[in-house]
Amino acid sequence: IIVVVVVIIRFGLVEFYDDTVDSPLVYWTDDVRAEIMSFVKKEFQPLRKFYEDFLVSARRGDPFPPPYQWNYPSIRQRFHLSSVTKRLYVGGVFVQSLVSHPYFKVKVKPFTTELLANMQERFDKYLAGVREERCVSELCLLLLALSNMVTNLPHIVDQLLKMDKLQLVYRFLWDDVQDMKMRKLALNLANDCAINGGAARHVAQKRLLKAVLPMLVAHSEEETLGALNLILQHVRRSSVVVDQIRMLGGLVLLVALLLESHRARKSRLVVASLIGAMTNDGLYGSDIGSMLCEMLTENFKPAFQSSASRFLDFCDRDHVAQDGRQWNRDTRQRAQEFMGKHAQELVRSIVQWNGKRELFNTGLLKNLWP
Repeated sequence: IIVVVVVIIRFGLVEFYDDTVDSPLVYWTDDVRAEIMSFVKKEFQPLRKFYEDFLVSARRGDPFPPPYQWNYPSIRQRFHLSSVTKRLYVGGVFVQSLVSHPYFKVKVKPFTTELLANMQERFDKYLAGVREERCVSELCLLLLALSNMVTNLPHIVDQLLKMDKLQLVYRFLWDDVQDMKMRKLALNLANDCAINGGAARHVAQKRLLKAVLPMLVAHSEEETLGALNLILQHVRRSSVVVDQIRMLGGLVLLVALLLESHRARKSRLVVASLIGAMTNDGLYGSDIGSMLCEMLTENFKPAFQSSASRFLDFCDRDHVAQDGRQWNRDTRQRAQEFMGKHAQELVRSIVQWNGKRELFNTGLLKNLWP
């Protein structure tokens, strides 16, 4: 007894028992203590009864009964610490606590591997129809934890690329994922990963733009802006991405957004920046500029070299091109309606794109500019 007391005092077990700890490695709260004490009291009842009966038998001079046998090997089967097991635990880490402690040091490679495996397992269940709150909330925690890690340790993106898991992140952006919080977290994570130059090459190789471009049509302002920023990052890092946007009919989607006068100027400015970056691409910029001039007017060509603000102001001003095209309120509205209509049609083709066929026929522009 003396030894036990010394150990308890020396190592501060009493203080720890009474304390509350919610860290990535330890979860010890009032609920945990209460659940453990309830189980201990329940386990103690047969032991107490055994010794009470033993004392009675001893007073009567009865033979000693066999020693009490505590069935401790089956504790794991009989006791489930629900206050702990309901918390997401991955690779020796409580994920919710890790999100609250974003700078906590973990063993990066093994933990990231475990985290991605858990994310894939839960997302597969989600796609199979398991949409209960716990599945969604755990996926959100995993996305947020990974996003924090990518922000603090950008080299983790290299691990995602080696494991071919970046496309898992982009898979959250498809329209069959209906939870808006989950989509938002995945879009933020994709933007965080996009700072890695290899991410743009991977996006082009795996044709992941198919998941992003549809977000420019009939989605919330927040999602559209996030998708535009993501595309812009990839355009600045990969000429192949620029050409894929052209092949997918992405210019139609961008011009439709550019000409939406009721859309927030912030989003239109990002569209202008994106068009400027594409028209100044070293490999495909000239072709992109020519195609845009077909959609708009030749007078836009110098504007592609301007700042986003000046380009947008030029777009909203009237002018007459040398070929006689008049750019005014009526033609802007007609062009927007034309692009908007074809953007809706293109979305259905974009998600099934095989990487070879050009989805928009520029010959259709004769219907816009007879």
